[in-house]
Amino acid sequence: CDEQHNLAIEMSSRSGSIALGRGDELLATATLATRTRHNVELMATIDQVFRDHGAAPRDLGEVCVSIGPGSFTGLRIAVATVKMLAFALDVRVTVVPTLDVVAQNLPADRDRVAVCLNAKREHQRMYCGVFRQQDDNWKICFGPEILTAAQLVQRAGRPLAVLGAHLPDGDWPDDVEKLDPALAAPRADAVWRLGRALSARRQLADPWTLLPLYARRPDAEEVWQRKQRDIVDQHK
Repeated sequence: CDEQHNLAIEMSSRSGSIALGRGDELLATATLATRTRHNVELMATIDQVFRDHGAAPRDLGEVCVSIGPGSFTGLRIAVATVKMLAFALDVRVTVVPTLDVVAQNLPADRDRVAVCLNAKREHQRMYCGVFRQQDDNWKICFGPEILTAAQLVQRAGRPLAVLGAHLPDGDWPDDVEKLDPALAAPRADAVWRLGRALSARRQLADPWTLLPLYARRPDAEEVWQRKQRDIVDQHK
Protein backbone atom coordinates (compact mmCIF):
# COMPACT_ATOMS: atom_id res chain seq x y z
CA CYS A 1 0.00 0.00 0.00
CA ASP A 2 1.37 3.44 -0.97
CA GLU A 3 0.25 4.93 2.34
CA GLN A 4 2.18 2.46 4.47
CA HIS A 5 5.12 3.76 6.43
CA ASN A 6 8.64 2.80 5.44
CA LEU A 7 11.86 2.86 7.44
CA ALA A 8 15.52 3.21 6.48
CA ILE A 9 18.39 2.23 8.78
CA GLU A 10 21.99 3.40 8.39
CA MET A 11 24.37 1.81 10.92
CA SER A 12 27.54 1.34 8.87
CA SER A 13 29.19 4.46 10.32
CA ARG A 14 30.01 5.43 13.90
CA SER A 15 26.91 7.65 14.07
CA GLY A 16 23.84 5.61 13.23
CA SER A 17 20.68 7.20 11.82
CA ILE A 18 17.20 6.32 10.63
CA ALA A 19 14.65 7.82 8.25
CA LEU A 20 10.88 7.39 8.34
CA GLY A 21 8.62 7.87 5.34
CA ARG A 22 5.04 7.25 4.26
CA GLY A 23 4.67 6.22 0.68
CA ASP A 24 7.06 8.41 -1.30
CA GLU A 25 7.09 11.18 1.32
CA LEU A 26 10.05 11.46 3.68
CA LEU A 27 8.67 12.36 7.10
CA ALA A 28 11.68 12.52 9.40
CA THR A 29 15.30 11.60 10.01
CA ALA A 30 16.93 11.00 13.38
CA THR A 31 20.48 10.37 14.55
CA LEU A 32 21.20 7.94 17.37
CA ALA A 33 22.04 9.77 20.57
CA THR A 34 25.32 7.96 21.27
CA ARG A 35 27.99 6.33 19.11
CA THR A 36 28.78 3.39 21.35
CA ARG A 37 25.33 2.06 22.36
CA HIS A 38 23.77 1.20 18.99
CA ASN A 39 22.23 -1.95 20.46
CA VAL A 40 20.31 0.19 22.96
CA GLU A 41 19.66 3.31 20.94
CA LEU A 42 18.39 1.93 17.63
CA MET A 43 15.02 0.53 18.71
CA ALA A 44 14.49 3.41 21.14
CA THR A 45 15.08 5.91 18.32
CA ILE A 46 12.76 4.05 15.95
CA ASP A 47 10.06 3.94 18.63
CA GLN A 48 10.36 7.67 19.34
CA VAL A 49 10.19 8.69 15.67
CA PHE A 50 7.13 6.48 15.16
CA ARG A 51 5.45 8.06 18.20
CA ASP A 52 6.30 11.57 17.00
CA HIS A 53 4.45 10.89 13.75
CA GLY A 54 1.50 8.98 15.17
CA ALA A 55 2.59 5.69 13.62
CA ALA A 56 2.36 2.21 15.11
CA PRO A 57 4.33 -0.97 14.27
CA ARG A 58 1.34 -2.30 12.29
CA ASP A 59 1.68 0.71 9.95
CA LEU A 60 5.15 -0.35 8.77
CA GLY A 61 5.23 -1.98 5.36
CA GLU A 62 8.85 -1.75 4.30
CA VAL A 63 12.36 -1.39 5.71
CA CYS A 64 15.63 -0.66 3.93
CA VAL A 65 19.10 -1.11 5.38
CA SER A 66 22.56 0.12 4.46
CA ILE A 67 24.26 -3.28 4.24
CA GLY A 68 27.95 -2.30 4.46
CA PRO A 69 30.88 -2.46 4.50
CA GLY A 70 31.32 -0.48 7.69
CA SER A 71 31.17 -0.90 11.44
CA PHE A 72 30.97 -4.61 12.28
CA THR A 73 28.87 -3.99 15.39
CA GLY A 74 26.60 -1.44 13.76
CA LEU A 75 25.93 -3.62 10.73
CA ARG A 76 25.18 -6.69 12.84
CA ILE A 77 22.70 -4.73 14.94
CA ALA A 78 21.07 -3.21 11.86
CA VAL A 79 20.65 -6.56 10.11
CA ALA A 80 19.34 -8.24 13.26
CA THR A 81 16.81 -5.43 13.67
CA VAL A 82 15.68 -5.71 10.04
CA LYS A 83 15.25 -9.47 10.41
CA MET A 84 13.21 -8.99 13.58
CA LEU A 85 10.94 -6.42 11.92
CA ALA A 86 10.53 -8.60 8.83
CA PHE A 87 9.60 -11.71 10.80
CA ALA A 88 7.40 -9.95 13.37
CA LEU A 89 5.56 -7.57 11.03
CA ASP A 90 5.91 -9.32 7.62
CA VAL A 91 7.40 -6.20 6.04
CA ARG A 92 9.24 -5.99 2.72
CA VAL A 93 13.03 -5.60 2.85
CA THR A 94 15.44 -3.82 0.53
CA VAL A 95 19.20 -3.52 0.95
CA VAL A 96 21.61 -0.86 -0.32
CA PRO A 97 25.43 -1.14 -0.48
CA THR A 98 27.00 1.57 1.64
CA LEU A 99 29.17 2.68 -1.30
CA ASP A 100 25.95 3.62 -3.13
CA VAL A 101 24.69 5.45 -0.05
CA VAL A 102 27.83 7.59 0.20
CA ALA A 103 27.73 8.24 -3.55
CA GLN A 104 24.47 10.15 -3.03
CA ASN A 105 26.58 12.89 -1.38
CA LEU A 106 28.77 13.44 -4.44
CA PRO A 107 28.87 16.89 -6.07
CA ALA A 108 26.84 16.96 -9.26
CA ASP A 109 29.55 18.84 -11.17
CA ARG A 110 32.10 16.00 -11.05
CA ASP A 111 32.41 13.44 -13.85
CA ARG A 112 34.08 10.43 -12.24
CA VAL A 113 34.46 9.90 -8.49
CA ALA A 114 35.94 7.02 -6.51
CA VAL A 115 34.15 6.40 -3.21
CA CYS A 116 36.53 4.80 -0.73
CA LEU A 117 35.57 3.12 2.53
CA ASN A 118 37.94 2.16 5.30
CA ALA A 119 39.00 -1.49 5.03
CA LYS A 120 39.90 -1.51 8.75
CA ARG A 121 43.29 -3.14 9.36
CA GLU A 122 44.24 -2.90 5.70
CA HIS A 123 45.72 0.57 6.41
CA GLN A 124 46.93 1.44 2.90
CA ARG A 125 44.11 -0.33 1.08
CA MET A 126 40.53 0.82 0.61
CA TYR A 127 37.19 -0.69 -0.35
CA CYS A 128 36.50 1.29 -3.53
CA GLY A 129 33.94 1.85 -6.20
CA VAL A 130 34.14 4.33 -9.07
CA PHE A 131 30.92 6.18 -9.94
CA ARG A 132 29.81 8.19 -12.96
CA GLN A 133 26.63 10.14 -13.52
CA GLN A 134 23.95 8.45 -15.59
CA ASP A 135 20.43 9.84 -16.04
CA ASP A 136 21.07 12.33 -13.22
CA ASN A 137 22.05 9.52 -10.84
CA TRP A 138 25.42 8.22 -9.69
CA LYS A 139 25.98 4.69 -11.03
CA ILE A 140 28.92 2.46 -10.16
CA CYS A 141 31.05 1.71 -13.22
CA PHE A 142 34.05 0.01 -11.62
CA GLY A 143 34.40 -2.14 -8.51
CA PRO A 144 33.86 -2.63 -5.72
CA GLU A 145 37.38 -3.81 -5.00
CA ILE A 146 39.96 -3.49 -2.24
CA LEU A 147 42.80 -1.42 -3.69
CA THR A 148 45.74 0.74 -2.75
CA ALA A 149 45.72 4.37 -3.81
CA ALA A 150 48.20 3.60 -6.62
CA GLN A 151 46.08 0.71 -7.91
CA LEU A 152 42.94 2.82 -7.80
CA VAL A 153 44.50 5.72 -9.68
CA GLN A 154 45.97 3.41 -12.31
CA ARG A 155 42.72 1.58 -13.01
CA ALA A 156 40.07 4.26 -12.53
CA GLY A 157 41.01 6.58 -15.37
CA ARG A 158 40.72 10.35 -15.59
CA PRO A 159 39.30 12.77 -14.69
CA LEU A 160 39.11 11.45 -11.15
CA ALA A 161 38.09 12.75 -7.77
CA VAL A 162 38.22 10.60 -4.61
CA LEU A 163 36.00 10.68 -1.55
CA GLY A 164 36.75 8.99 1.74
CA ALA A 165 36.63 9.76 5.44
CA HIS A 166 40.13 8.33 6.00
CA LEU A 167 42.09 8.23 2.76
CA PRO A 168 45.53 6.60 3.12
CA ASP A 169 48.63 8.73 3.06
CA GLY A 170 50.72 8.61 -0.05
CA ASP A 171 51.63 10.42 -3.21
CA TRP A 172 48.27 11.05 -4.82
CA PRO A 173 48.76 12.56 -8.30
CA ASP A 174 48.19 16.30 -8.53
CA ASP A 175 45.36 15.84 -11.01
CA VAL A 176 43.36 13.64 -8.59
CA GLU A 177 41.03 15.77 -6.49
CA LYS A 178 40.34 14.86 -2.86
CA LEU A 179 36.80 15.84 -1.94
CA ASP A 180 35.74 17.11 1.47
CA PRO A 181 35.80 14.07 3.82
CA ALA A 182 32.63 15.34 5.48
CA LEU A 183 30.81 14.19 2.34
CA ALA A 184 31.79 10.59 3.13
CA ALA A 185 29.25 10.25 5.97
CA PRO A 186 26.41 7.92 4.89
CA ARG A 187 22.93 9.29 5.59
CA ALA A 188 19.68 7.51 6.36
CA ASP A 189 17.69 9.75 4.01
CA ALA A 190 19.89 8.54 1.14
CA VAL A 191 19.24 4.94 2.19
CA TRP A 192 15.53 5.75 2.21
CA ARG A 193 15.55 7.21 -1.33
CA LEU A 194 17.55 4.30 -2.74
CA GLY A 195 15.36 1.80 -0.94
CA ARG A 196 12.19 3.34 -2.33
CA ALA A 197 13.61 3.09 -5.85
CA LEU A 198 14.47 -0.60 -5.31
CA SER A 199 11.01 -1.28 -3.94
CA ALA A 200 9.39 0.37 -6.97
CA ARG A 201 11.33 -2.07 -9.16
CA ARG A 202 10.39 -4.96 -6.83
CA GLN A 203 14.05 -5.65 -6.11
CA LEU A 204 13.44 -7.05 -2.65
CA ALA A 205 15.78 -8.95 -0.34
CA ASP A 206 15.13 -12.21 1.48
CA PRO A 207 15.34 -11.51 5.24
CA TRP A 208 16.05 -15.19 5.93
CA THR A 209 19.38 -15.04 4.11
CA LEU A 210 20.25 -11.40 4.84
CA LEU A 211 23.84 -10.86 6.00
CA PRO A 212 26.02 -7.76 6.43
CA LEU A 213 28.55 -6.98 3.72
CA TYR A 214 32.05 -6.88 5.20
CA ALA A 215 35.27 -5.75 3.53
CA ARG A 216 37.03 -8.41 5.57
CA ARG A 217 36.11 -11.06 8.13
CA PRO A 218 35.14 -9.81 11.62
CA ASP A 219 37.81 -10.03 14.34
CA ALA A 220 35.88 -12.71 16.25
CA GLU A 221 35.75 -14.96 13.19
CA GLU A 222 39.47 -14.54 12.51
CA VAL A 223 40.31 -15.35 16.17
CA TRP A 224 38.08 -18.45 16.06
CA GLN A 225 39.72 -19.67 12.85
CA ARG A 226 43.21 -19.18 14.34
CA LYS A 227 42.21 -21.19 17.39
CA GLN A 228 40.87 -23.98 15.21
CA ARG A 229 44.12 -24.07 13.23
CA ASP A 230 46.09 -24.20 16.49
CA ILE A 231 44.00 -27.13 17.73
CA VAL A 232 44.56 -29.00 14.47
CA ASP A 233 48.31 -28.30 14.62
CA GLN A 234 48.50 -29.59 18.20
CA HIS A 235 47.01 -32.93 17.17
CA LYS A 236 49.26 -33.52 14.19
